Amino acid sequence: MLKIRIFIASVLCVYAAILFAQDEIKKHIDIIKTSTDMIRKVEAMNELSYALRNSNPDSSILLSNQAEQLARSMKHPLGEANAIMNRGIGHTSLGEYYTALQEFLVALSIYERLNETNSQAKIYNNIGRVYNFIGDTSLALSYYEKSATLYEKLNNKARQGVMLNNIGFIYKQKQDYNRALEYFRRSLNRAMSLNILDNAFYATYNIGSTYMHLDELDSAFRYLNLTINLAEKYRDQYVLSLTYIDLGQMYRKQDQLLKAELYFKKAYNLSNGAGLRAETREAAKNLAELYDQSQNFKEALVYFKKYKALNDSLINIDVTRRIAFKEAQDAFEQQRKEEEIERRKIELENEKQLANAIWMRNTSLAGLVCMLLISYLLYKNFSRKRRANEELKKLNSQIQSQAKELRRANDEISQMNSNLESMVQQRTVELEKKNQQLKDYLSSNSHIVRAPLARILGLVDLYEPGDAQNLDFINESLHLSAKELDDALREINEKLSDNKG
Repeated sequence: MLKIRIFIASVLCVYAAILFAQDEIKKHIDIIKTSTDMIRKVEAMNELSYALRNSNPDSSILLSNQAEQLARSMKHPLGEANAIMNRGIGHTSLGEYYTALQEFLVALSIYERLNETNSQAKIYNNIGRVYNFIGDTSLALSYYEKSATLYEKLNNKARQGVMLNNIGFIYKQKQDYNRALEYFRRSLNRAMSLNILDNAFYATYNIGSTYMHLDELDSAFRYLNLTINLAEKYRDQYVLSLTYIDLGQMYRKQDQLLKAELYFKKAYNLSNGAGLRAETREAAKNLAELYDQSQNFKEALVYFKKYKALNDSLINIDVTRRIAFKEAQDAFEQQRKEEEIERRKIELENEKQLANAIWMRNTSLAGLVCMLLISYLLYKNFSRKRRANEELKKLNSQIQSQAKELRRANDEISQMNSNLESMVQQRTVELEKKNQQLKDYLSSNSHIVRAPLARILGLVDLYEPGDAQNLDFINESLHLSAKELDDALREINEKLSDNKG
């Protein structure tokens, strides 16, 4: 049931896309004819060229040439790069892969210079497709991964859906069909959820083709027949040719040789008329094998010769293109190297001029800083000298004041020394005189003290324990003698005090 729902939804989506695409083409043509805005006209030409990339690649290339010339005359590098990329896509549709690859590399160099990340991702995808067409699946996968990485950084879910389809196609070529189906279904679901119908259209073909390789013929017929209807209305001759070839091979597996012949001839006539040499060769090969199987050797020989001629032609073209591409690639790389050398020379000259300007500026700044520093140091030195002179003057004034005070103090000290010496001499004379008087006095009055003291000693000697008769006499005499001694000592003290005064 899920497969049927996806199938029906795909039919509705692609029919809507056809109507929408027709309206878009008409709108672009009107802008190209009527617009006076040259940039808008370039954009419309590029969009129309992209819209015709599969249905009419020759017209797509012609429009791209005109858009490139107009963009270049206006110095509009982004429009120029878009035109070159669309021309490469047109060459891809015609099977001119090495020419396409050369165009993509030129456009990529412009996008890198302009830092156009989204356009770089688109170019990586187209380069991957070209490498896939020429059989280098490793390089194809590498460029698909580069594209997917950039789209992931840009959070571009629509283009991520495209990359799911392309990665699935690589797995289909590697015959990992289950994994390929997984990616194709995810791509189809993503396209339907975002209503991006071009992606859904390619996914339906890839799903049908993968079912054919898995021998699930019912599912393969359903998706491939859907693809035929849509591709005819979409005028996508490339996908239509592939679908006819796949249907012819399935009918041949079922031994329905007439139907197989019908679809192989449709593929041959369509691809031959559209200039799709690789698809024409594949259809001729299948017709030759089919006629050989049905023992129609005459027709088998005719188509085998056509196949052989186309194959030789494609091989010769492929070899010629490889040589031309190699030469062009070498020339392109040489040109890029020369441009890089020239750019580097300009950068070095600019760096030299910038270095000189910086040196002059730094020298001027250094000179100014030195002058300011010297001025500051001179000012600081002058200020220190001025403060030192002021401090020295203050110090000299203080020293002079202190010297004056010291002289005054010395005079006072000298005077005091002189007075002191006189006073000392006078005082010495007075003391000597008083000492002499004291000696004389003590000498003359010492008997006054000794008389009562001698009586006291004598009375003490008279005392005998138990002598009650003399005790009162002795006590009275001791009292009188002690009083007399005390009076004598008082008189001496008073006289000594008078001498001190």
